[in-house]
Amino acid sequence: MPHFFFNYISDGATFVDDMGTEFSSLEAAYLDACETALALAFEKLRGRQDPANDAFEIVDDEKNMLMHLPFAEVLRPGAAAKISTISQQTVLALENCRRQVARGETLKDEIRAEFARTREMFDAIRANLPTFHPV
Repeated sequence: MPHFFFNYISDGATFVDDMGTEFSSLEAAYLDACETALALAFEKLRGRQDPANDAFEIVDDEKNMLMHLPFAEVLRPGAAAKISTISQQTVLALENCRRQVARGETLKDEIRAEFARTREMFDAIRANLPTFHPV
């Protein structure tokens, strides 16, 4: 199961999540971050603080940022519809990039294996050249 970290950004400071949480997918992590953002926003509002500029960064095990979730997206979903669309496009682009990188790694491994087979074939040909007698 994928492991996600939720870095919290507030008032120019970033609070790094060192523990992380497992979720079945990035979408599940995003939905949980939305619920948490809403709860934190209510707490900040009760304390007479503005949560509109706070955000979560959803990060993977390798510390790659997968999503940026501004609290404004949760607090004002109508105004943040464009942000949500961009976020979804970003997620799709990242998933596509990961697939392409994985494909590149597979192709690189296949090419290495083919070079190794070719090298073995050339070594066998070289070894047999002294025994070759033209007719």
